[in-house]
Amino acid sequence: MSEGVSLPPTGLTEQKDSSLGLHILQSQREVLRQRLFEGATGSEITQAFSDFMDALLIARFREVIQQGNAGVRAGWPQCCLVAMGGYGRRELAPYSDIDVMILTQGNQREAAEALSTGVFHRLWDLGFQVGHSVRTLTECLTIAEADLAACTSLMESRFLIGSAPVFQEFHRKFERRIIKKRAQRFVLDKIQEREREYAKFGETVFMLEPNIKKSKGGLRDLHLLQWVGQARYGVGTIQELSNRGIIAIQDYQVLQEAQEFLWRVRCFLHFEAGRAQDILTFDDQVRLSALWGFVDHSHLLAVEQFMQVYFRHTTGLFDRGRRFLDQARKESWLDRIRQWWPPPLIEGHFRILENRLTIQTDKLLEVMESPMLLLRLFVISHRQAVPIDSRILDELSQHMRTLPNEEFHTKPVSGLFRYILSSPGRIAQNLEAMHQAGLLEKLVPAFSRVRGLMQFNQYHKYTVDEHSLLAVREAERLQTHQGIIGDVYRNIPDKDILHLALLLHDLGKGRPGDHSEVGQEIAHLTADRLGLAEKERQTLAFLVRHHLKMSHTAFRRDLNDPKTIVTFARLVKTVGMLQKLFILTIADISAVGPEVMTKWKGSLLGELYSLTYAELAGDEGPSYSGDGSQNVSTEARDSLIKILRSYRSEENSPEPDWAEWVNANLQQLPSRYVQSTPVDQMAAYLLAIRSLPVKPTHVEARFNQAAGVSEYVLITREQTKPGVFMQMAGVLAAMGLQVLEAQIMTLKDGTVWDVFSVHDSDFEGPPSAVRLEEVAKEIHEVVEGRQSVHQLVKRRRRMAFGRPFPTGRHPTEVHIDHGVSDSFTVIDVFADDKQGLLFVIAKTLVQLNLSIHMARIGTRLDQVADVFYVSNSEGEKILSGEDCEQIQQTLHAAVDQFLDE
Repeated sequence: MSEGVSLPPTGLTEQKDSSLGLHILQSQREVLRQRLFEGATGSEITQAFSDFMDALLIARFREVIQQGNAGVRAGWPQCCLVAMGGYGRRELAPYSDIDVMILTQGNQREAAEALSTGVFHRLWDLGFQVGHSVRTLTECLTIAEADLAACTSLMESRFLIGSAPVFQEFHRKFERRIIKKRAQRFVLDKIQEREREYAKFGETVFMLEPNIKKSKGGLRDLHLLQWVGQARYGVGTIQELSNRGIIAIQDYQVLQEAQEFLWRVRCFLHFEAGRAQDILTFDDQVRLSALWGFVDHSHLLAVEQFMQVYFRHTTGLFDRGRRFLDQARKESWLDRIRQWWPPPLIEGHFRILENRLTIQTDKLLEVMESPMLLLRLFVISHRQAVPIDSRILDELSQHMRTLPNEEFHTKPVSGLFRYILSSPGRIAQNLEAMHQAGLLEKLVPAFSRVRGLMQFNQYHKYTVDEHSLLAVREAERLQTHQGIIGDVYRNIPDKDILHLALLLHDLGKGRPGDHSEVGQEIAHLTADRLGLAEKERQTLAFLVRHHLKMSHTAFRRDLNDPKTIVTFARLVKTVGMLQKLFILTIADISAVGPEVMTKWKGSLLGELYSLTYAELAGDEGPSYSGDGSQNVSTEARDSLIKILRSYRSEENSPEPDWAEWVNANLQQLPSRYVQSTPVDQMAAYLLAIRSLPVKPTHVEARFNQAAGVSEYVLITREQTKPGVFMQMAGVLAAMGLQVLEAQIMTLKDGTVWDVFSVHDSDFEGPPSAVRLEEVAKEIHEVVEGRQSVHQLVKRRRRMAFGRPFPTGRHPTEVHIDHGVSDSFTVIDVFADDKQGLLFVIAKTLVQLNLSIHMARIGTRLDQVADVFYVSNSEGEKILSGEDCEQIQQTLHAAVDQFLDE
């Protein structure tokens, strides 16, 4: 028993006083909590709590026997109480589930029922989630053969009280019948089970809010190692595996330190939550980093330093566990044959065994001492499309730190590295293997600073190093992409520069200053080390420095404004640079996290690419497609005119020249909007314009399949319906819709044509027709003045389900720019997101007598970047410094007041 733990007081075990028992249990938890905060190890806490529960259950077992009838007292010598699972390992966290079993020799029904009622019910009364069972010895063996989870739990069983001979007989038969006969099948099944857990809880060690038990590199990987050790070698702890020489002492130290770190973190999580809690949330990370004594630096938060330690431990645990599993797989007859007739050597040093590339044993030291041979190892892996044996990677990681970086900065070594970067197929896998081995940091020293460096926000899902490697993988996937993106990627001749830029683009994070500018310096240093030509050096530095420029332009600027395209084209200068920046942007966004690269973002980036390409290539026609009529085929235009002619006007006005009228209206619409709108839908919109004299407000709703968004279209007269943007924003906020973009178009005759593109989180895929009609009806009612938008927002405001970010609210920023557009003043608003924020901004702009002509609404989970193209009441840009200052201060105050409510 652990120090400080004694048999529990009678009140804890007696069935009649649950409140007293709960009080004693909570007091024990509080004692352990205090010990933990005073510096006790995680293992001390879990073992102490396990011992406390042992004492409780042993005492309860005795009470049941003492209070039982003659049948109970006669049967109990054939029964015993067994701890299982984590409790069986003596790793019971403060609020964990508890697994116990009543084991009997033969059918001892009366005694088993009394014990199960007395023991299990007492645990339930104390608030435990109980995994419980009553089984005979034969039943245990039968279920172990059929159920993997039950077999695993039984493997970890530990005798508590009762008949020791019964437990010993079970243990002897379990070893002989289950472990020895089915060991290989058990090992393979447990590995496959763990692979399924990876798919569910995260395919990478570097999850930003990991499950410390089940995410990759978590405690479950340690459990798997111990289960396999028990099945394969008959020893079930890392200490015993090390004592017997099955794992190296260095690996034992890494595993033991990781185990202790994770146990301690888990105990903290349980105590803080007052319940079982295994998710290391952002809030928990902030609290733990302070408890661990980390402090903020100007370029690196305390929580980011804490998580680097976390990822160091989990990466070490995962890597050692994987190597052990490779070692523990039983040799097949084919493996034994290969030992006698091994496959031929490759280049005199390497060999492929069991579909893994390895190094001939007597050549290992020679390879590890030679940067050229090390790179040859990865080149062969690349060419042969075969992974490198994990044991070799671990050997390299131990040896790599002894080699100076300078030995890798030679022309031959750089040439091999560039070869790997230039050939899509296994680039990302090889870079990941290089990173695991510590070789990547020799070639690109700056990569060492971002190992396990988290990005403490709710937008990125991975650490900086993992994100960078994923970005390369996302680019490689485009090799088989059908469409313009795949064509662009395949046609890039110097893909090694593109992939290198993806590898470097975020390496400036975690240092003082703008990470793009710091990254540019890193790109210059890397180019010099690799011996790049001057043009290649400039290209690499440009891509890293401006890796955010294309997304910012596409998502925050009006692509129908010719100045936007011309300004962007002047920046990129060549079609080749445009192609690389286009692919880099798509890969970067795709690597941020699942479903971040949406159809909507893809369409905006594609439009910016096409318009800029036309500007740079000097194609005939204007440098941007602002004339929607030029983006309608003759067939589509003829169909549109035919539909319009089939309708008779509700008034007795003369029929227009439909061809001329259609062209005149389409010319005023954005090309992307015209191209993505079906002909019959466009006909309905144009007919709505014709009907405005008798029907002054028209609202249409549809799902844009190509962009994956819902669109709400309002057509009305500007002079009769002021503040329509504000009203639309209010209705959409009230209905729980996230606005992605608002296109405000005012035609020459004063017709307002507003298109709001929104994401409806209530639906996966297209919303129902009922939903579209419901929202359209609310918009119509508000714009027509039949209900107040303010009352609607108040009445239908939804509860905010998002949790506040633990570092507190980000400062609101309002920027005013006169140079972006020739016709409008551009206002950028950066703030924390909150339902209804767009309505507040729009209302404030209306109060400032500003007209909104275009809006881009960007939301990144925790923050928004809203952009508004505005003019004053006379339709002119706001050039007065005093007016701009007033706008800035008013907006800033309104946003802050709303966010602080």
